[in-house]
Amino acid sequence: MAMSRWFTLVVGALIVLLSLLPAPVAAQWADVTDQRLADPDKEPQNWLTYYRSYSGWRYSPLAQITPLNVKRLTPKWMLSLGEAGNQQATPLVNNGIIIVTSPLGQEINRVYAVDGATGRVLWKHETKLPEDLSGLVKILSMNRGAALYGDRVYFGTLDARVVALSAKTGAVVWQRTVADYKDGYFFTAAPLAADGKIIIGTSGPGEMGNRGFVTALSADSGAELWRTYTIPEAGEPGVDTWAGESWKHGGGAVWLTPTYDAQQKVVYVGVGNPAPWDANLRKGANLYTNSVLALDANSGKVKWYRQYHPNDTWDLDTPHEHLLLTITRGGQPLGVTFQPQKTGFYFTLDRSTGKFIAAKKFARNVNIWSDVDAETGKLIEVPGMRPAAGAPPMNICPAIFGARNWAHASYNPKTGLVFLPGMELCNKYSIAKEIEYKRGALYIGADFTAYAPGDQAGVVRAIDPVNQKTVWEWWTLAPLQAGGTVATAGGLVFVGTQDGRLVALNAANGKQAWEFFLGAPVTSPPITFGIGGKQYVAAITGGGKVTGDLLVGDDPKLQYLKSLPVGGTLTVFGLFE
Repeated sequence: MAMSRWFTLVVGALIVLLSLLPAPVAAQWADVTDQRLADPDKEPQNWLTYYRSYSGWRYSPLAQITPLNVKRLTPKWMLSLGEAGNQQATPLVNNGIIIVTSPLGQEINRVYAVDGATGRVLWKHETKLPEDLSGLVKILSMNRGAALYGDRVYFGTLDARVVALSAKTGAVVWQRTVADYKDGYFFTAAPLAADGKIIIGTSGPGEMGNRGFVTALSADSGAELWRTYTIPEAGEPGVDTWAGESWKHGGGAVWLTPTYDAQQKVVYVGVGNPAPWDANLRKGANLYTNSVLALDANSGKVKWYRQYHPNDTWDLDTPHEHLLLTITRGGQPLGVTFQPQKTGFYFTLDRSTGKFIAAKKFARNVNIWSDVDAETGKLIEVPGMRPAAGAPPMNICPAIFGARNWAHASYNPKTGLVFLPGMELCNKYSIAKEIEYKRGALYIGADFTAYAPGDQAGVVRAIDPVNQKTVWEWWTLAPLQAGGTVATAGGLVFVGTQDGRLVALNAANGKQAWEFFLGAPVTSPPITFGIGGKQYVAAITGGGKVTGDLLVGDDPKLQYLKSLPVGGTLTVFGLFE
């Protein structure tokens, strides 16, 4: 009896003590303003937009996790996103609330709001898709993320709609059909939110034979404010760079979220490849494919453009982020864009004019271009590297996936280094004898098989963009096609790999400091965020045909990747205590 009474007293005392502890602070939504988006470093704990900053850096000022303690990093919670494969979203974080998108095949676009401390789902939104989606969207049925603005969450759908949700409930506020999905239009990119606008570009035109475009919608109502096509039509400047009426099916996708100069109100858009892939069917430079467009954010008008290489016939396009950097030139600061490309070269341009500043090859395996002209910035093409329709396959390097693909680079302003995930792959490549445009069908006309010419196909490079040199490299067998990097003030670079690992590298020397095997390809760029004074790292597993079979090809040393299960899980890591 005495023991029972003692036990009751102890339990009662513990209950009293626990009741006196402060209750966990519930995540509270705070409206996302232009000021917050333009100055993200005032809120190092948050990740409010796709690249975290308008400048595209994917850099976090958080420094709690370092090379000295990263080995204590351990999973804190996991969330199934309800779909195996095709997971490529960047999670966003606002005051402890994670917003993450996820597809359900070609049937549903999903958005989750999650408590970042516990993994508890706060709400889930699902929007049903038409049953007659066709062409490329059935292969690339992913979503790369959302945009936050005010008290709303915005995302694009696989049937070419933009949807605005209440950030607090997930209820639909408005939705707008932007294009006809039966023409092959769809959205996979995360929108850009800025100055009352939701800006998004179309996925797929380079493979579906439609004309790519960028559009700005009113964040408040969804009304279209402007639309800028990436392919000029009859009577517009640049249409003479297309033979005949080939412009009508010219391509020019905007696969990824643009970067943005909030002071100058300029949107920097990377434009994809022309269609079809056989350049003989569209002779000319084919503006504005494989270009950067600097658009006036208020009107959508082209302020300047630069085409990196004309009349592409290898799918080595330039849709990637243009990092907005400031370098010293002639003793004066100069705002520039810096873009490492699928071509295996990186380019630096004057951010105000598009004037060529510098370029250099960073990849090992490039046989299409020998160099870049130091005066004009034009890639010097190697004779005989253009495939002819019906001819035997030829070996081209880089492969169509590029010396880098959509896996994002990051930039650490403290060290001045860009951390670029890349690949060293080549293709056996051929052009079909005949290709004909059909509405809603693939308009490619090429065949390819990938292989790695060396022992290792994946690499992270630390690049000094000012002095144009590679400072260090970290190599791995599997190509780094989709995982991306994030750089931190703690001196780390996190990268996800195709063979299922989340890896931390020492930013100073590229040495591996930690890894965790997630059991499926990491096909989403990792992020880092803070809650309650603690730093966390988040990564998403995925996989699928493009990031699996097509990437592996028939290379014997890469076949092991085909046996890796596809994933569909968001995992959040924190330091073990």
